[in-house]
Amino acid sequence: MRVLIATELDSDHLDCLRASFPEVDMRVAGRHEAADDPTFSPEILFCGRLTAELLDRLPDLRWVQVRSAGVDHLPLAELARRNIILTNGSGAHGVPVAETVIAMMTAFATGLPALIRAQDRKEWVRPAVAPCRFELENQTLLVVGLGDLGSALVRKARGLGMRVVGCDRQEVAGIAGLTRFVMVNELDNSLPLADHVALCLPLTRHTAGIMNEHRIRLMKKGAYLYNVGRGGLVDQQALIESLQRGDLAGAGLDVTDPEPLPPDSPLWSMPNVLLTQHVGGASPHNSRRVADLFSENLHRYMNGYPLLNVVDLELGY
Repeated sequence: MRVLIATELDSDHLDCLRASFPEVDMRVAGRHEAADDPTFSPEILFCGRLTAELLDRLPDLRWVQVRSAGVDHLPLAELARRNIILTNGSGAHGVPVAETVIAMMTAFATGLPALIRAQDRKEWVRPAVAPCRFELENQTLLVVGLGDLGSALVRKARGLGMRVVGCDRQEVAGIAGLTRFVMVNELDNSLPLADHVALCLPLTRHTAGIMNEHRIRLMKKGAYLYNVGRGGLVDQQALIESLQRGDLAGAGLDVTDPEPLPPDSPLWSMPNVLLTQHVGGASPHNSRRVADLFSENLHRYMNGYPLLNVVDLELGY
């Protein structure tokens, strides 16, 4: 069995993989070198990114494991055409992404954005900031998307004493901490009731633009919107206009459309916007988590068991 690893792993995690599967011909290459050896045609590819051009150069490929949870950047149609199994990295990024949302919420609640800017200017702004602070406890957080990211956020937000409403296309079992669950078709009725709305969805043809102008206008005046899924989930211009009008109090955006934002985007300079530049999933534990997931799936693949995190190539998640 031939495995090509074309993603960065810590050396000890790579050594552990090799020791666990001594019978596997396991080779390592950079993303741009993944198909440079014409004598080695892998059956399995473990990677971060994948292009249709690279797929064309790997004729024996049967299974691709990617480290990301989102797969909208991958050539799904070509994978489907060739009947190649795709598994994603769901489960590896929920904790750091959830903590990113928590950091954004607590920053807004405590006035940190204004205070940090004032510190840079060496300006005393306590009289203006102190009256604007608020408490997250007993406020309502609406989490849209209850996969790995959303379920981790539910758990952590409940620890802050928040009321947490979960929203998804179907009810997800085993998520501790939900105050209430609503279906996606109930989203419009739930938005006006939430103090904070967090988008934790993959980008698919069904979710693209889910927070359009109509739904942004439905949100409670003074509410906050957070996006840790993909930039394409939100009508960005409608969001900017809502923030400028003062309808929404603020937005925390780990993802935008496009990335990086152009220098002339007003989001850069808006005092009620936090931009975390798609680092929400970054963690020193990522290498271990994705290596453990790949190890489990490789064991399953070799022994004929169902793989974890198989992506429906038609649905896109």
